[in-house]
Amino acid sequence: MNSSVIAVLRRVDIFAGLNDLELSQIAQLCKVAKAKKGQIIFREDSDGDDLYVVHDGAVEIQVQTRGSDGQSRLSTINTAYEGQAFGEIAMLGGGSRSATAVASMNPTTLLVINGPELSALCDTNTAIGYRIMRNFINDMIYKLRSASLLLRGHIKWQDNQLSQIE
Repeated sequence: MNSSVIAVLRRVDIFAGLNDLELSQIAQLCKVAKAKKGQIIFREDSDGDDLYVVHDGAVEIQVQTRGSDGQSRLSTINTAYEGQAFGEIAMLGGGSRSATAVASMNPTTLLVINGPELSALCDTNTAIGYRIMRNFINDMIYKLRSASLLLRGHIKWQDNQLSQIE
C-alpha cells in the first residue's frame, strides 16, 4: 500500500491509536479522487455515506444560512486540510449530508472511504472498530461543544425565554 496514504491516515483524528498494520487495512479501502478549486464534492441534504480525508489541498465545509436581508447563502463553517476528515456525520448517522463540501485549493486530492466497507472492517476487526468508534465519539463531542458555544453567542435570555441577539 502507498506509504503516503498511510502517512496521511496516521494524522486523521478518527484513526488515532491505530498501528501501521491497522492503518494499511483502512488504506486498502481508500479510493483517490481529485477536485479542482470550486468543485462541489457533495451538497447539503444530498444522500451519501462516504467518509473523506484530505490527502492534499483543502475543502471548505459550508451550510445554507439566511442573512438579515432574508437571502439564503452558503456560509463556510470550517475548512479541512491535509489529514482531516469530513463526511462522517452522514456516514455514521445515515440520512442526508449536513453541509456542502467544496474544494478550496487547486488541486485537492481526497481519500474516499466507503462507509459500509469501513463498517464491515470495524465489525470484522473489533479492535479497529472500537478505536474508530471511540474517536468518532470524541470528535462528535468536540463538534457538539463547539456548536453549543457558537449558539450561545447568538442567543440571550429575555424575560425567561430565549431570543435571538439583534
